[in-house]
Amino acid sequence: MSSAMAHPSSKNGLALAIMALSMFLLSVGDVTVRYIGTTVPVGQLIAIRGVMLITILLLMMRVMRDPLHLAHITNRWAMIRGCSELVSTYCFFISIQLIPIAVSTTIVFIFPVLLTLVSIPLFGEKVGGFRLVAVAMGFLGVMIIAAPSSEAFNLAMIYPLITAVGLVVRDLATRQINHDISSVSIILTTAIVTSIGGFLSIPLGWASGWGGWVAIPLTLYSVFMIAAMLVACSFIAYVMAIRLGELSVIAPTQYMVILWATIWGAIFWHEIPEPRAWLGGGLIIAAGLIILWREHVKQIDRTPSVLPLE
Repeated sequence: MSSAMAHPSSKNGLALAIMALSMFLLSVGDVTVRYIGTTVPVGQLIAIRGVMLITILLLMMRVMRDPLHLAHITNRWAMIRGCSELVSTYCFFISIQLIPIAVSTTIVFIFPVLLTLVSIPLFGEKVGGFRLVAVAMGFLGVMIIAAPSSEAFNLAMIYPLITAVGLVVRDLATRQINHDISSVSIILTTAIVTSIGGFLSIPLGWASGWGGWVAIPLTLYSVFMIAAMLVACSFIAYVMAIRLGELSVIAPTQYMVILWATIWGAIFWHEIPEPRAWLGGGLIIAAGLIILWREHVKQIDRTPSVLPLE
C-alpha cells in the first residue's frame, strides 16, 4: 500500500478539491449531452460518444503503460457492469430531455439509499436505526419530488429511478471484479458495452418507429468530443481523489453535481426547481450523507464505485 493510501488524512484537502473538480466536469458533461440530445437520438448519442471515449481510454492506457488484456475486457462482472451502465445511461439521457436536469440528477442520487437497502439480504449487513431512517427519508424525498402537480403523474420520473437502480447493479458488479483489473480497463469495458448498445438502436429504432438515427452536422462532432473528454477527465480526477484522501471524507462532495445541475438548469434552460423539489432533494441528500456517516463510523469496508453518473 502506498503512503498516500496509508496516511491520506493529510491530503484530504487536495482530494476534496479534485473531487469537486470531477463533479464540475461531470455536470458540464451532462449539459453537453442535453444540448446534443435536442437534435440527436439517445442511442446515436451514446454510440458516438462511446466510440470517442473508447479512443481516449485506449490512449490513456498506452500513456499509462496499462496493458490491454482481452480476458480483463471480457471479464464477466465487468460485462455485467457495462450492461447496467448502459441501462442507466439510456434512462438518464432520456430523463434530462424530459424533466429539469436538476430534478433528474437529484432523483438519481437515491442510489446510495437503494444500495444500503439491498445490502441487507445480499450481504447480511445489519442496518441500524440511523440508516433505516435514512432509507425512509430517501424514499420520502423521491415521493415528494415525483408527486403529481396536476391530474396525472409525471411518468418521466421513472427514468431517473431506473437510472438509480442501474447504478446499484453497477456498484454491486464492480465489487466482484478482480483487483488485478485496472480501473481504466473496467471503464473501457463499460464504454465498449454502452457503445454497442447505442449502435443496437439503429435496427430497434427503425423497427419501433422511435430512435432512428439522423444526419449530424460536422460542427456537432466537436461537441461530442468535448462530452467524451469531460467524462474521461472527470473519471481521472475521481480516481486521483479517492487515492489521495479518505473516501468517507470526500464522498459527500459528489453531491456537488446536484448543485451544478441546478445552476446550469437555471442559466441555460431557465429551470428553477419548485419548492417541493428543494424539499425532496434535501431529504435525498441528507439520507445519503447519513449513510456515508454511518459507514464511516462503522468502518464498513466497501470497494468505491466509479462515477455515479458516468
